[in-house]
Amino acid sequence: MKHYIIRITQSIKRQNSAAKHKALIPLKRSLLAVKQGLAQETRETKVMLNTYKRFTKGQASKLEMEEANKQFVDVIRGLGLGILAVLPFSPITLPFVVKLGERIGINVLPSAFIVDLQEDKMVVIQQDILVESDDEIHPTEDKI
Repeated sequence: MKHYIIRITQSIKRQNSAAKHKALIPLKRSLLAVKQGLAQETRETKVMLNTYKRFTKGQASKLEMEEANKQFVDVIRGLGLGILAVLPFSPITLPFVVKLGERIGINVLPSAFIVDLQEDKMVVIQQDILVESDDEIHPTEDKI
């Protein structure tokens, strides 16, 4: 009888372990998405700081300053969410604030965490422009 009870408990432990592993997969994916977003924000913030440094020397263009100012707004958004994350009941308040901001039309999340199809299209278009400009700079010898 003891032998059967031991087998049953081991079987239950294996099933629980498998269920736990399956439940952790979406959590791991979500955490990886947050990690990638934070890494992107870090890179953008470093570029912003370099642009501001070059601006103090008079070497930054208006377009670069506009991009740096947009990133500065993203940093402020991140700080606002960081303050909310420290408060009690943050697992409840953060999703509520994000959904409320979406309904009102305010971007609460930094740009690295917002998936926008138009931005993806812009990246593809910019890559096409870079390829075309490289062709103009380095013409092929076939045309001669």
